[in-house]
Amino acid sequence: MPEQVTTLIAPVVTARPRRVDRRFYISMGLLMILFNVVAFGPSIIDQSGRNVPLPLTPLVTAHAIVAAAWLILFLAQATLVATGRIGLHRRLGIVGAVLTVLFVFIGYFIVIENARRGFNLSGDGGPRAQPGVPPDLASVAILFGIVTFAILAGAGFYYRHRPSVHKRLMTLALLGGLSPTPLAHLTTHWPALQPWLGVIFPISFLIFVSGSAIYDRVSQGRIHPVSLWGAILIFASNALFFGVIQSTEVWRQFATWLIQ
Repeated sequence: MPEQVTTLIAPVVTARPRRVDRRFYISMGLLMILFNVVAFGPSIIDQSGRNVPLPLTPLVTAHAIVAAAWLILFLAQATLVATGRIGLHRRLGIVGAVLTVLFVFIGYFIVIENARRGFNLSGDGGPRAQPGVPPDLASVAILFGIVTFAILAGAGFYYRHRPSVHKRLMTLALLGGLSPTPLAHLTTHWPALQPWLGVIFPISFLIFVSGSAIYDRVSQGRIHPVSLWGAILIFASNALFFGVIQSTEVWRQFATWLIQ
């Protein structure tokens, strides 16, 4: 009786999806660094229109350093994962947690300090306040973005042992938590865009927070729940706060109490 031979055909495994995945997160880090340079660069180079005290206060300088360090660290962490240096990536995660705490802590005090002086985080009069909202109270509203960033980055650190969740939460913190201020700063400084800000800003912000969901759909054919619900909750909470809560008397009283 002839011996039966069983042939096992191993599936061909391609590294392309993983390479594309890693390139996406590196690209997001580069995008946000470039975006912040474009948004804040002109007012840094030409300080004639700024109404912050010059030279910059230690608090403002510390904020700029910490914010830049967080963005650079995100890019470095994405690069480490892409090159397989997971051990160093995890060790640097502690640095990321420290920078996140510093960003939130310093961000709170700088927003309050600037609101007391009558200008916002950028220090040159923009982003503009919404109609009916005093500039100092509009400045305090920047705290909402800082809280959003803190929640997302904190959740990302908590789920650091679940890579698929961790990387999406950190990307949402990057795109959804750190984009509103430079986005508002950039769009409100183009006079031709002023009549359309009510449409341009929400659409632009929606694109930012949907970045991870769009990538999931294109690359994997489905959207990860974190990318989907994270984008929905971030956009909805921002719309609720800036569209409704910011104009209420309760918020006015609370914001006034903070800056007194």
